[in-house]
Amino acid sequence: MGSILNVNIYGLRARINCFDREERNDVARLLSLFLKDEIEEAEVSLDFRKKETPQEIGGLLFPHLARKGIWAMHSGGFHFHGGHLTVGPSDCGKSTFSHMAMKNGLDLLSDDITLLRETPDGFEMLPFYSTMYLKNGTISPERERYKPAVLRCLLLPRSNNRSISLKKVKKRIDLLRKLVPQFLWSYNRDEQKRQKRFLEKMCHYPAYEVYWGSGLFHDHTLFKRILDEIVQSEG
Repeated sequence: MGSILNVNIYGLRARINCFDREERNDVARLLSLFLKDEIEEAEVSLDFRKKETPQEIGGLLFPHLARKGIWAMHSGGFHFHGGHLTVGPSDCGKSTFSHMAMKNGLDLLSDDITLLRETPDGFEMLPFYSTMYLKNGTISPERERYKPAVLRCLLLPRSNNRSISLKKVKKRIDLLRKLVPQFLWSYNRDEQKRQKRFLEKMCHYPAYEVYWGSGLFHDHTLFKRILDEIVQSEG
């Protein structure tokens, strides 16, 4: 028997029709920041059928969010004197960085998908999924830990066997090449033009490749020290 889930995601009012209650509960855990008991005049009604993981619900929602100027990026994020966005392919360390941020008492944005939109104050980073996926399991931080932030800096994690270190990305074209594959592009040509301008503007923000190794797990204060170094270097 089907089960309905009502959500309001940054102004997008949606009714999600799930196949059964178990499926509804799985999706609800991911979208717990946006659950509503009822939604009057839902803008969209979506049929969700589980294929591989409940995370695929994002694929149904992102096109509707894009029409509101809210773009999705394969990235994580956290707060530290502003928003820090961690961008990169799978297994580069995005979830690890979000986990380290949580261990250092920092507020969170995401660990895998971040929503982004342009505002008069800058690029706003918005939480989406409310569950962190780590190699050894999942974590559901307290709801209060997830907060929007204005983008301050981009981090590009790179796993290695050495101690943690930084390398600033100096050329905007190099940064653009790293961001483009992680952006969830619209199929609409007009929206793609807007997304392209959005990414070009994002390349004006300071960006750092952050090389990290297993020592980060043994001494999570290393993570805070590298963030201090970034903030101090950028003033």
